Amino acid sequence: MSANGANTAHISPSPLEPDFARLYDIGDATFVLNLIVDVGGGFAPPGASKELTNSRDRQLFHHLRTQCDLILIGGETARTEPYRSHTHQVAVLTRSGNLPDDFYTGVKPWVLTDSTSFARVTHNVQDRAKIHLLENVTDLVAFTAQQGIHSVLCEGGGNLALQLAHANLLDLIFLTRVPHRSKSTQLDIAQLIRGVPLSEEIVEAQVAYQRHQKGEQ
Repeated sequence: MSANGANTAHISPSPLEPDFARLYDIGDATFVLNLIVDVGGGFAPPGASKELTNSRDRQLFHHLRTQCDLILIGGETARTEPYRSHTHQVAVLTRSGNLPDDFYTGVKPWVLTDSTSFARVTHNVQDRAKIHLLENVTDLVAFTAQQGIHSVLCEGGGNLALQLAHANLLDLIFLTRVPHRSKSTQLDIAQLIRGVPLSEEIVEAQVAYQRHQKGEQ
């Protein structure tokens, strides 16, 4: 799939140059975030990641997916980005269970919700997904271990990214930072990367591809 979730499984990705392959190697990281932002820290509004993305970003996005066992997204991302016919295991964090019909057309997704929302989510989702109880994001550590998941790639949105950051779960953050401004919701990048400092970056055609890694100073 492309950076905005479109199904591109039929396209053979171009091989990454060694420097990019090294920069985007997740190693033994468990929780990984990939996000594209503009010069002011704006991230693409729901359904409009194509406003910011480019061919290199899509290539790196695909490369990250090949290394991860689970893709984690928020409910708004599931509703507005084209995740139809997904070929990876996708988990969506939602309290409503209000998800589009085409979200269920790929690998049977996982739906994560808390106990107060469980009945509503079960009613809306029915048997189209496997529903798991998750009281808060910190429970993701135990949940992924129980499911045999070694690596989780968070693809957004911004609210979910900040929840993971505030819970100190993110081991790696990959930021694609484009040089222009967009009509995007502003994200507090300082909060997002607190405790996960910049480790290395490559700048290509004025776009910075950054690796932020927990424990790096």
